[in-house]
Amino acid sequence: MSTLKTTDAKPIISNADASLIDIGDGIARLELHSKLNIIGDGMLEMFDAALDEVETNYAGMIITTEAKHFSVGLNLILLLERAKNQNWDAISGTLRKLQTVCTRLRTASKPVVAATAGMALGGGCELAFGADRVQAFTESSLGLVELRVGLIPAGGGTKEMALRCLEGQTLPAPIQNLFPAVNKAFGTIRESTVSQNAADAMALGYLRHTDAVSSNRETHLDDAKQLVLSMHEAGYSPPEPQQIFVLGEEGIARLNLQTHLLRQADTIDDYTQDLANKLAYVLCGGKLSAPQFVTEQYLLDLEHEVFLGLCGEQQTHARIEATLQRGNK
Repeated sequence: MSTLKTTDAKPIISNADASLIDIGDGIARLELHSKLNIIGDGMLEMFDAALDEVETNYAGMIITTEAKHFSVGLNLILLLERAKNQNWDAISGTLRKLQTVCTRLRTASKPVVAATAGMALGGGCELAFGADRVQAFTESSLGLVELRVGLIPAGGGTKEMALRCLEGQTLPAPIQNLFPAVNKAFGTIRESTVSQNAADAMALGYLRHTDAVSSNRETHLDDAKQLVLSMHEAGYSPPEPQQIFVLGEEGIARLNLQTHLLRQADTIDDYTQDLANKLAYVLCGGKLSAPQFVTEQYLLDLEHEVFLGLCGEQQTHARIEATLQRGNK
């Protein structure tokens, strides 16, 4: 039995979605405990409050759950209701809060490790992206699945894949050298690919090679705690904001051609083609006349713009409704 079971521990702070618990050695644990750990405003508020507490009083934090799944993403029922009511301010507010939380997990003054198990999908995957490191249980299934519901990853997921797919490359570089890596990331998001396990997640770019994997579920949370402690003891300091190299209009054109060929082969439908073109627009940095470096915030703003626009589309509403109906069966 793991030494970090927290059923009887008294939370430092808590709400219906999550609790922050002292697990000793200066480490706090943010325990997610809503239904399927669906992300809503209450959970995001707890992330902010937890980070405030940890930055003031702790050496680091792990994000975990004792439930089967880490998080299946945003509250689609609420999103659909807001979209149908054209409550754009509320959608924008939640999306900006998710982006801010994911950014803050990485830029906080104390190290944060996400201990993923089960499914980490959509916004749940983006929360894992935000952490400094991930301690993944070997059977973790990560995935950016937003295109299934007529959206794009917009909690920093598209931005993060744009960054990760070119890690290790000498930049800037000719577009023909970089395009295969960008196209691979594009295909992963376009197809809403979910990893079969942690090793697969690394191959897909959902986990980095600096992330860690636990093969024993019983010691998984202890492993995450030890990872945070090791980062703290090594003199942790948050990373500097990164510049991201994007391919601009030529990259968009190349990706759109890939999608056009899929449509011609009848592999995808018209709306999936439209969604993929919008994804390409964000992944390549929008209407830039030449490949160049952009800020993380620049790409977050593009994510926000496209996501909000898609929330007004009837075909997106239909895809969300179909997903919710399948979930109720």
